[in-house]
Amino acid sequence: MSRAIKVSTTDRFNPIIILSDLVDGAKRVHLWLAFASDEIQNRYRRSKLGLAWIVISYLVFVASISLFFGNFSDLAHQNFTVYVAINFAIFTFLLANITEGCAVFRVARTWISSVPLPHSIYIYKSIARSLFVFAINMIVALGIFFLYGHKLALVALEAIPAFLVLLVNSVLIQMILGYISARFRDIEHLVQSITRILFFTTPVLWVRQEHATPGLRNTISEMNPLTHALEIFSAPILGRHADPHSWYYILCMTPILFVVALIVGGFAHRRLPYWL
Repeated sequence: MSRAIKVSTTDRFNPIIILSDLVDGAKRVHLWLAFASDEIQNRYRRSKLGLAWIVISYLVFVASISLFFGNFSDLAHQNFTVYVAINFAIFTFLLANITEGCAVFRVARTWISSVPLPHSIYIYKSIARSLFVFAINMIVALGIFFLYGHKLALVALEAIPAFLVLLVNSVLIQMILGYISARFRDIEHLVQSITRILFFTTPVLWVRQEHATPGLRNTISEMNPLTHALEIFSAPILGRHADPHSWYYILCMTPILFVVALIVGGFAHRRLPYWL
């Protein structure tokens, strides 16, 4: 006589499994670094210039923005170029983590369906790849910074904890978007549409004014998480303390993202292979 199999509550919803997944994935650093390295090599394989394309595309953008938008800024042209260089480097890193987060599990569906690895490995792989590109762009940005006669002040050290907080947020965002997009494929297209708007509402092409007159643009900008993310990272490098309001914004957002990641992951973790 066969017995009915009961599905426990733990199988249906288990947020603790996400904590275990994140820790187990982090321990297998050699694996996700190997995945990231392989993807980077495949992307530039058979290219004559190889990784130099990262530098070229970055410099072309910074030069173009400085040339065409420099006259519209209150900053001197050299200062505006440095401002764009620093902000664009961190902006592209954060934006890549958002857009790639939607497909982070979908592109790894073969591995997920056949090999029992922590799901966070694919998130760490994606972020490691973005981090590699960011490191190259940031080296070029600092080269521009020093080329124009700027020097790093002691306050620049504040950019280190800021970047670590942004790194944690990137992991959480990729986990949330990865699971939701695996179930609802329209989310990826929605995020792509939103990121196009974020490019114009984030102070990369223009300079944020802390005490600006209230208006629609400033209101939308202040609601934009990337505005505050850029502020806490870029401001110290540019020689000033970040706006405390931006720190409050990011530090309040982090635990919210953590709770959402636990809830979404708790429901989706065991179902992911069937969604892919």
